[in-house]
Amino acid sequence: MDNAQNLQSVWQGLSQDKRADGRGSIYAFVAPTTGVGTSYVTRTMALLAGAHMRGGKQVLLVDMDIQNNTQSNWFSTPQTQSQYGRPDGPYDASFGTVPFWRVTPSMVDDFGQNLTDSHFMSLHIVPAANIAVTRFQWEKFRQGQNVHIQNSRAYWHKLRECFSAVFVDIPALDRTDIVSSICPEADSSSLVCAPQDASSRALGAAYEKITSMNAQCSGVIFNETPAQNSGYWSGP
Repeated sequence: MDNAQNLQSVWQGLSQDKRADGRGSIYAFVAPTTGVGTSYVTRTMALLAGAHMRGGKQVLLVDMDIQNNTQSNWFSTPQTQSQYGRPDGPYDASFGTVPFWRVTPSMVDDFGQNLTDSHFMSLHIVPAANIAVTRFQWEKFRQGQNVHIQNSRAYWHKLRECFSAVFVDIPALDRTDIVSSICPEADSSSLVCAPQDASSRALGAAYEKITSMNAQCSGVIFNETPAQNSGYWSGP
C-alpha cells in the first residue's frame, strides 16, 4: 500500500468520529522532532478530505508555522497551480473573533490605519480542491513588532461553524512549544514521526504531553518521507 493509500485510510478512520453538534471537526498534527513531514501529512489529509466533500462543503488548512508559510507557499507554486488553479484572496482569516495570533505593539500602516491582529493573517481559497489555506502576512510587520501564539477557544469554535473539517499544521516540539494553544481545542491530535523513531523517548514524551492536557491523541502517523510509505498506529 502506497503513502497516499495509507493516509487515505487514516482520514477515513478519523472522519468516522463525527461531532454530536454537527459542526466541523478540528484535526491537529504535530511531530516531536523537525523534518519528518508533518506539513506534507497535514496537507495530504486536507486534500483527501476536500476531494470527498460534497454540497459546497469546504476544508480549512491552518498553518501555525507562521514563520515559513509552508502550506500557502506550496499552493503558490506553478506546479500546484497547474493542477488546482491560482488561490483566490486574500480574505480575512480572523472571522470576527480574537484569533490565535497576537501582534504587539499595535502600529499604523503607511496610510495611517491601525494594524489590528486581523490584518496579519489572510485566507486564500482553492476552489478546485475545496480548500482554504491561511498565510501570515509578514510584509505588514513593522520594526519592533512581535507575534505571539495565544489561546483562543472562540476562534476555533468559529472555524467549526464555517468549515466541515479543519486541519492544523503545528511546528515540531523541538522548535517551539505551542501545542497547548491548539491540542486542547482540537477534536483529534495526531503525532507524526519517522518509522525508526517509533520507540523513541521524544515520541513517548510528546504523547504524554498531549494527553496530560486532556486532549484527544488519536495515534501516530509513521511517515518515512513524503514520497515513501507511511503507517498508522491508533493510540489507547
